[in-house]
Formats: sequence, structure tokens, C-alpha cells
Amino acid sequence: MKKVKSKNVEVFCLILIAFLTLSCSSGSVNGSDTVDPDVDSGSEKVIPQVQTVGVSNVLKTSAFVDAKVIDNGSASIVRRGVCWNTTGNPTLENGESLNATAVKGSGEFSTELSKLKDGQLFYIRAFATSSAGTGYGEEKSFTTIRIPKPIVYLDSTSFSSKEKFEAKWNMLYPWGSDHNGSARMFAENVTLQTGGVLQIKAQWTNWAWEGYSTAEPKLRITFHSGAIHAKDQIKVTSELPYWEISGDFKAPITPSSWPAFWITGAWSWPPEVDILEFKGTSSTLQNTVTGPAWNQTVWTSVLTSIPDAATTWHNYKLTMEKVSNTDVLVKMYIDGSLKTSATKDYVGKPFWLIMNMQMEGASGATNDNSVVRTTPQYFQGRNIYVAATPKE
Repeated sequence: MKKVKSKNVEVFCLILIAFLTLSCSSGSVNGSDTVDPDVDSGSEKVIPQVQTVGVSNVLKTSAFVDAKVIDNGSASIVRRGVCWNTTGNPTLENGESLNATAVKGSGEFSTELSKLKDGQLFYIRAFATSSAGTGYGEEKSFTTIRIPKPIVYLDSTSFSSKEKFEAKWNMLYPWGSDHNGSARMFAENVTLQTGGVLQIKAQWTNWAWEGYSTAEPKLRITFHSGAIHAKDQIKVTSELPYWEISGDFKAPITPSSWPAFWITGAWSWPPEVDILEFKGTSSTLQNTVTGPAWNQTVWTSVLTSIPDAATTWHNYKLTMEKVSNTDVLVKMYIDGSLKTSATKDYVGKPFWLIMNMQMEGASGATNDNSVVRTTPQYFQGRNIYVAATPKE
């Protein structure tokens, strides 16, 4: 009996030892000594390697950048693109950035930069980001094409004071006080109002004898009015191929009144462009005139109804753009809406810019019942703008 009991004890001990051994082995597999695949093993992190290949198609406000990921590093790429600034050594922290717009499986990618400032030096670097960090390519630079800035000859300030007016404008027509109506121009009929407004007043003389106009059709002078012309001439050339002339006006539409804002040939007539011309009605003419001589002219005319022209400010604009060695594309607008477009041989021909108010003539003769004989007429202008853009 004692031997059997001893053997049972030995078997029990062996089983216990085996159980303990298995338990220890199991603990080494599932315990804290085991490496979890989702936990950092302590291996070295390697950031991506990137190459900034080059910059192409640089325009006024855009450029195209090519780049390439040479090596992903120790993790997958989650973002790639280009960063840039204007001071150098651009990063995601000190510059602007844009993700790649096209990516190839070989690692090459490209980014199109837009809305850049013209004429500006930019520094760029390609980048690629993974969980290990961001890698940058070598720095490259480029300069966007400069957009030519307009040369401004007249702006809204030219009617803001007597000194500024006299610096930019002369009284009367370029040739004197008379033209093709019954009004003679006088400096005292031109006044500067508050708010940068210039006003021309036309008033009947009540038959006071003042002779006849010196210009055809040599009508008897029966009105006093006013005219001004800009000191700087306007000329479309290869160096200054684009011009813009505009202004805001309140123009009388009473029968026999004849307000105009126009340019006319400084060397000869024609040429002529009428940006605004009311001939005693509520419709304005916008004309272009060309031809070899004063009695051989070609007119292009558009009539636009503006019933409130005398009481409401409206904007009238002319643009001229050189399109060939001889021709200019002429466009005219009212309140931003294109009204007429014509191509004329105006290259190299200087113009005077004039604002004036004639009376009678082409706007119709007066009679004893004419409003203009009893009520002065007022032509107002403001925000006159004249600018030329140099060639690129």
C-alpha cells in the first residue's frame, strides 16, 4: 500500500510540473514580452526623398512644377505637392502649398500654381509627407511675367482743385473759342463744383451782337458756353498699343443743346471719335470717323437712348487697341455695356481729348419758344480717366 501511494505522489508531481511549464510558456506568448505589430518597434523612421525636377510654362500669374518621389521612406506617402514663398527655403510652415494635380505610378507628379502675383520672384520646393515626416526637394526659383501697368494721364483728381485742373487741362478748344455751332467758348463758363465735378454752362446772349463763328458753317454767335481740352495727346503706337478713355457725365438733352466728350485729330481732320454726343435729343451718338480728307469721310455711328442722361450720372468709355501696323480696334461702352466696335486706321495719329457744349448747328436752330433761350444748360463731368498700357 505504501508503494502505491508513493507512486501516486510522483505522478501528481510530474503532472504539476508539466502544468506549470505550459503556463509559463503560454505567458511568454501572450504577455507583455510579446511585440504588438501595431506598436512602434523602435525601428528607424525614414522620411520620403523628393526631387524638384523643374518649372515650366511660367506666365503672368501661373506656373507648372514637375517633381518626383525618389523613395517613400519607411511609410506610405499621404500627401505630395509643392510649397513656395518669396523669401527662400520654403516649407509647409513658412510658405503656401498646393497638392499635386497629377500623379504617376512611377513617383512623378506635377502641380499647377495659379493666382500668383505678376512680376514676382518665387522660391519653390517639392514635398512629400508620410507618417515618418515630410521630405523636401531642392529649391528652385522663377519669376512670373510682369503685367504692364497703365500710364495714367488723367484721373478723378483732375477736377478736384484749380491747381490740379490747370496742371492737366487747358481752356477752350485746342484751336480757339469757336467751332461748328452758335456758341463761343469762354473760360468763365467752366467752373469746378464740389465733389470733383466740372460744369459747363451755356447761356443765350439775348441777341447781343458778337459776330459770327470763325468755323464752318459760320453761324451767328448767340450763346456763351465752355470747352476744355487735355494737355496730353492720345496716340496709339507700338510702344503704347492700348488706351482707355472714360468719364461720368450728366448731359443736357434739351433741343438745340449739343454736349460732347470726344477725341479729334491733332494734325488733321479726320480722324475723330465721339464718346458722347447728344444733339438735342435723349439719344447719344457714338461715332468713329476716318477718311483721307475732310470732304471724304467714312462714319460709323451708333445711337443709344438715355432718357435720364441730364439727371443721372452715366459712364461713357472708349478703348483703342492696336491690332496691326495701321489699324486700331475701337470699342465704346455706356455704363459698362459694349455699344459699338469698329476697326479704323488710327495707329500713329495723335488726338486731342475735348469736353465741350456747343449750341444749335447740328442740334437744331432755336426759335422764340426754345427752352435754351430762357434756361441755361449745364453739362457736368467727373471721374475722367485716360490711361495707356505699354506693350508687354
